[in-house]
Amino acid sequence: MITLNYPEIPAEKKLIATTGFFDGVHIGHQAILRNIAEEAKKQNTKSCIVTFWPHPRIVLGKDAETLRLLTAIDEKTEIISKFGIDYFYLIPFTRQFSQLSPKQFFENILIKKIDIRQLYIGYNHHFGHNASAGFDEIKKISGKFNIDVFKTDEINCGNKKVSSTNIRKLLETGDIENANAMLGYDYCVQGIVVRGNQIGRTIGFPTANIQPHAYKMIPKNGVYAAIVKIKNTEYKGMLNIGLRPTLNNTEKPIVEVNIFDFNEDIYDITISIKLMKRIRDERFFASLNLLKNQLKQDELTIREILK
Repeated sequence: MITLNYPEIPAEKKLIATTGFFDGVHIGHQAILRNIAEEAKKQNTKSCIVTFWPHPRIVLGKDAETLRLLTAIDEKTEIISKFGIDYFYLIPFTRQFSQLSPKQFFENILIKKIDIRQLYIGYNHHFGHNASAGFDEIKKISGKFNIDVFKTDEINCGNKKVSSTNIRKLLETGDIENANAMLGYDYCVQGIVVRGNQIGRTIGFPTANIQPHAYKMIPKNGVYAAIVKIKNTEYKGMLNIGLRPTLNNTEKPIVEVNIFDFNEDIYDITISIKLMKRIRDERFFASLNLLKNQLKQDELTIREILK
């Protein structure tokens, strides 16, 4: 997959494209990616995903402090690259860009810069200034340029509609398994390993504290079974998200993972943690010894889950 940054121009013409923010790249998004990749092969052309960064709420100051994203830009790029897409076209989202009307976006970017032949969008996708154009308006605009637009149907998982919003709601409640089902992969938290107070070492459970992306969606506080990826090697582990009430009761949730059968210095290295199952709430213990005993039980439970 070739990454292009606006205003670069793809080498090929008449591309099969899709556009959107694609937060999480969930199974609904994946259906669109498969469609454009397959259609591009049929038509002997190339596929292209047109997206932007950062999120509009950050640029426009619309409650940016409450924004929580399922995927940072590097995570999103990595996931999309697995679906046979030829071009990843990234547009810097600016205030100026936000002022483009739907027709201006379609003509100036999708036609003149990227040169699309067909456009595939999600069932509820909107674009243009204030996200004003839905499918009917997009289809009307595209008709003026003889471009076909196709809408992908809504996808359900169980009895719930698959959407980035619904996945966030599941993560907020700690329902990691249903969130993973909607994502089509295991939810992942990445971050640089930073130094903590190393109390875990004193009770036999050293942890790697990570610093996630500022806008990353962190699931509900608690203890999770996890898979930790370090330099392309995966390890089993026990993830804790929370305020550490037994130790020092922090103001903001800390993300820390005890990596099983591992004893290396990984400070300042970026690691990835896949969340597999939430096993319990975070809670206060009257002593470090009681905490240690609980962690021993948690480890046994998690090893069984990840067996």
